[in-house]
This record gives sequence, C-alpha cells and structure tokens, in this order.
Amino acid sequence: MPSESEENYLRALWKLSSGPEQWIATGKLADRVGVSHPSATRMAGRLGDQGWVEHEPYRGVRLTTIGRELAIQTVRRHRILESYISTILGVPWDQVDAEVERLEHAVSDDLICRMEEALGFPVRDPHGSPIPDREGRLPTTVEEITLTEAPIAVALEVVRVIDAQPDVLQWLGERGVTPGSRITIEAREPGGGPLLLMSTGTDRPVALSGTLARSIEVIQVVD
Repeated sequence: MPSESEENYLRALWKLSSGPEQWIATGKLADRVGVSHPSATRMAGRLGDQGWVEHEPYRGVRLTTIGRELAIQTVRRHRILESYISTILGVPWDQVDAEVERLEHAVSDDLICRMEEALGFPVRDPHGSPIPDREGRLPTTVEEITLTEAPIAVALEVVRVIDAQPDVLQWLGERGVTPGSRITIEAREPGGGPLLLMSTGTDRPVALSGTLARSIEVIQVVD
C-alpha cells in the first residue's frame, strides 16, 4: 500500500488530471503538493517503480490504471472523512481539510464504509466536491459552470468551491457563499475580471476577484 506521502502525490495527480491519458508536468505536481521540483521528480521515480505512474523526462507524469484506482480511493477516504467530521462533529468547513490530513492515513477502509453508511451515502463533501462510490465511480451530476461563466441577474445555486484556502473558506462562509446557497451576480468586469454578487440571507453585495470566482462552481436555478 502507498505511504502517506505517496498517497498525497497520487491524489494530487488525480486532481490535476482531466483524463486518464493526460501527462502532468513534474513542476506543476511539485507546486500542487508544495515541494521542490527535484523532490517531486524523485517521488515520481518512486511511484513509477511501484507501477502507479508513468514518468518520462520532458513529458511529466501520468497515472497508470492501478495508480488511478489507488488515487480515487484516497480521494474517497478524504472526502468521506471531511463529510463525517463536518456533519456529525460540527467541524467548520474551513477546518475539515486540516483535520482530515491528520486522520486519513490511520483509518481503515471498513471504517470509511461505516461512516459513509451513517451519513446516508453522501455524493458531495462539505466543499461540494463529488465523492467516489465504493467502486470508484463518481456520481452523475448536473454540469456546473464557474462564476466567471455564469449569466448576470439570474438565480444561481453554489455547488462547489474548489481548493480554496481555509481563510478564504471562512470569508466566503461569513458572506453566505457556500454549497447550496442561492446567489445572483449583479455585475462583472469583462475578461474574467472581478464581480459583484448578492447571496440569499445577506443584505449587502459581495465582491469577488476573478481568480476566486473561477474556483466557485454553480448551476442555474430552475423553478
């Protein structure tokens, strides 16, 4: 089985990949994991020795079939744990990731399945990210768009906030921009620039940078 560090790399590769054939530059992988480029290159070699990735100079790294299966199970464990400690223990959504980082490598697959069952088989974690099932399949979902693509003056529902830092999650939560909340874009600068939105339950507009808006996925509300 992969070590804690190896699991972190496999999960990072899976998140960076848009499909099973995509090569990921080792520099991009290093930035994602938060290590130096030489460290990522060495780890890519280790993962390749295990048969979990393919690693080629100047092309980068990509998951093999077995590496992808391991990565998906790692993602599943992480997101179920986040859902459990958020729903059952009341840990705020901006703190669950850090807590799970301390727990996930010590929890058995059997316990993860029991947590999943106790939660009623959730399909998304507290940040709105989809949870793979026991066979590694992602749930079927309505196609989401980012706030930079969403129409103005139309009712929207926040579905997912992708890879935001804890302080950003706390800031969004205080302004009612969380999965399940209803929002309306009031104005947006062209070219993916900043935007202004209103969230249900708040009485003042919220200004978001273009970068943050690109990390928030929504669907159009159909009444």
